[in-house]
Amino acid sequence: MYFLCKLLYITVFALLSAAPPYLPLYYHDVLGFTSDQIGFTIAIAPFVQSIACPIWTYLVDKRPKLHGPTMALTSLIGGIAVMGIMGIGHYVQNSDKEETTLETSNRSTMLLTCTFALAFAFFTLPNTSLVDSAVMKILGPNKILYGEQRLWGSISTGLTILLVGVLISATDNLDSLFYVFAGSTVCFILCAFSAKVEPPQQDEEQSRLVPPNTDTNYYVDNQLTKELTQHDVETDEEDGASYLTAPHYDRRLLKLTTTTSMARTVREEADEALDSISGLNLGLAVSRVMSVEHAMTGILEDSESVQVPSGSTFRSPRVLTFLTTTLMFGLVLSMLINFLFLFLSQSLHMPASWIGWTGPVGGVTELFCFCFAKQMTERWGVTNLIVGAHLVTIVRCISYTLLVPDSVISHCLALLLQTLHGVGFAVFWATAVSEIDSFFPPEQRAVAQGVLGALNQGLGTGLGALIGGYIDAYCGTLWMFRSAAALAALSIVIFVVGRHPRFES
Repeated sequence: MYFLCKLLYITVFALLSAAPPYLPLYYHDVLGFTSDQIGFTIAIAPFVQSIACPIWTYLVDKRPKLHGPTMALTSLIGGIAVMGIMGIGHYVQNSDKEETTLETSNRSTMLLTCTFALAFAFFTLPNTSLVDSAVMKILGPNKILYGEQRLWGSISTGLTILLVGVLISATDNLDSLFYVFAGSTVCFILCAFSAKVEPPQQDEEQSRLVPPNTDTNYYVDNQLTKELTQHDVETDEEDGASYLTAPHYDRRLLKLTTTTSMARTVREEADEALDSISGLNLGLAVSRVMSVEHAMTGILEDSESVQVPSGSTFRSPRVLTFLTTTLMFGLVLSMLINFLFLFLSQSLHMPASWIGWTGPVGGVTELFCFCFAKQMTERWGVTNLIVGAHLVTIVRCISYTLLVPDSVISHCLALLLQTLHGVGFAVFWATAVSEIDSFFPPEQRAVAQGVLGALNQGLGTGLGALIGGYIDAYCGTLWMFRSAAALAALSIVIFVVGRHPRFES
């Protein structure tokens, strides 16, 4: 069921996992970039993506029939840009470099690579949001099945990273990452053209709002009763409940219930479903966490039903410190993720086939933690989980500095430490997604979730790449890991201060 939705996630995450994780290696080994140049090039993506996603999402929402072709066209343009980076590498390798022109050549290479990276970020990276939006529309009233579709993207990520690593090791050629990327892009383009995305119909929306087994009356909550006229509402004298008479069930009720229906996000529906079952369901667990990735998409689709939180709410100490912690933790993870492969290859001399295993190893623990995130929150609470995620990340950073090169034991320990990424990121993100909802009323949560994602995965990721690259270039990789650990410790202090009872609203 919904086979195309699964294929969209498999192919889009395959193309996003084939090239970006290994590009720092290509920039260093083939293009000869320094760490600060690598950090600058990587930082382009999150900043440009945060601007491009709303633009492309808005366009496809206005022209639903062009949703599939838009995904295909943007992926094609971004794919050409990435293949252009491979062309630059071939040119650099084949060109004769003289001492007097080396600096000029490096500057030109850097400028052209950044241009291609910008094009990739603007055209291809927003396809994650576009696929999210397309899948939600294809699912229609069955949006709670989102997690079962999105799960295949996580599986695709781990396996693609492994495949690219094995191919690089087998061929001893970094061009393998571009070939896997090109194949994945072609597959995604074919799936995108096959996607038939239609705007939601009114009768479909009514079917979600109207109770199925009623003949004349529909229950109306207290909030809607105040907004409807007395003529529209009948009140039962026995139970005091208000009901809407059938002849007046029209577009006006749909408009009034928009905010209420928006409040029931995919994540909240998944929460309720998890509460109603006795066992575990990985699809529902993914829905309650990963659906935040398209929070800004929800805002653009139905802006009239979404309220922007007041500035005073964001300025409250508890909210402000929590968002600051979210930003800093995103920065720390960016320093680790963006330069990890470079560290494993250049410092530890780990084979590419081993590096590829970081994808499945981290992915399995990440999904495992997502699956039990709700239970962990109920048992240990938000404060303990957020602090625990930081401590796990600090241990990971310090442990990297203790590994020695050319050692099989170090290689095994490095893979073992990758499991801590799954624990640290998944526990923090799942907890943060739930906690941010507690600060805001339902009609403001879409904006709040968008702010959360922008700080952690946008601004935090970009700053982490810049800062990590600078420290790595001028102080060394070990000091980059130590700095990341220090920033994580500072993030704990800021978070704990904000949790003081005096700041509790």
